Amino acid sequence: MNRSKLASAFTLTLALTIGSSASIGYAALPSTAASATTTMVKAPTGRVVSDLKAGSSRIEYTAVPAQSDGMFHEGLLLASKADGSSVFYNAQGKEAFALPDHLVPLTDFHNQRALVQDTSTKLAGYINTQGKLVIPCIYTATSGFTDGIAFVKKGANDKGAFINPAGKQVTTLTQSYDSDYYFSEGLALASSPNGDKIGYLNKSGSLAIPYKYNYGRPFFENAAVVQDNKGNYGFINTKGKAITAFQYKAAGDFSEGLAPVQNQSGLWGYINTKGKVIIPFQYASAERFGNGLGAVYNEQGKAGYINTQGKVMIGYQYAKASPFNNGVAVVGIKNKSTSKFGYINTQGRLLTPLQYRQALSFNEGVAVASTSDRSAVLLSE
Repeated sequence: MNRSKLASAFTLTLALTIGSSASIGYAALPSTAASATTTMVKAPTGRVVSDLKAGSSRIEYTAVPAQSDGMFHEGLLLASKADGSSVFYNAQGKEAFALPDHLVPLTDFHNQRALVQDTSTKLAGYINTQGKLVIPCIYTATSGFTDGIAFVKKGANDKGAFINPAGKQVTTLTQSYDSDYYFSEGLALASSPNGDKIGYLNKSGSLAIPYKYNYGRPFFENAAVVQDNKGNYGFINTKGKAITAFQYKAAGDFSEGLAPVQNQSGLWGYINTKGKVIIPFQYASAERFGNGLGAVYNEQGKAGYINTQGKVMIGYQYAKASPFNNGVAVVGIKNKSTSKFGYINTQGRLLTPLQYRQALSFNEGVAVASTSDRSAVLLSE
């Protein structure tokens, strides 16, 4: 697969770590800086996380596996241990189950299924959340489950099929595609046979949006970022129709009705799904919205949070800041040699000290944070 053309959600993580960029998961990175508004206003209403609890024991934890976003899914976390092996932890920090030695987990859980490989045969199958092999390891090529289906293939001459979580074949492909088969809102990115263009594949196995773009991302809120032949970014809907002009130097995904975009002068702002500028171009960098707040960076490289009207809710004080998820966001500071991370709530109050070497986003009320390269703690609301 031509990874430079396809931006898979499987390969994205909301972790903030040493050396990570200010913008995570964007089509391109900002290149110039601009000043930002500093008016302070009342914080968003709604449930506010007031406390975080650390688990009673540390977990052995070295890294986020390549096909994981580092968050809990269906009550389980896929993690790597010091010896390179992978394990699923539950929310209490215990190994959820023991797999046979010949089975290696490959993906997070989605639709109650996780992909595993049989190391003796090199074939893949799927386990359930109890660790039981429910779809046998008979496939030479596979994907994780998204939108209720997964891609499977049994041999070199097999064009593949889509199966449901019960292992039943629901679609037989009549042609081969170069795709990661990550379906979002019914569509998955696919690269042209010569690898120079991308389009979108539907769940019936047909090319729903032709190969015509230089770059593409998954769909969010009925819109996807794509790049045209001139190198400009814009958005299309699930019918393949352009919903904004192709005029941006870079762009992020839609969330809560807004998407961060970078103009040709290098400044970031936010547009709505009709392409109207809602928050003016004035930021050095900008993240997607979550819980009514979006992380933005000023010309000094400091991060703060604005609301959907562009008002600063949490002042510019951090070196790194992630989108809010479940009412909590990761923030970090940096000195000459190290970076330290912690968590804040939507009112900007620190819920933990800025003490972690790596901190990942909350999902399902739990997050993982590490103080060393070999162990981590689980935090819960």
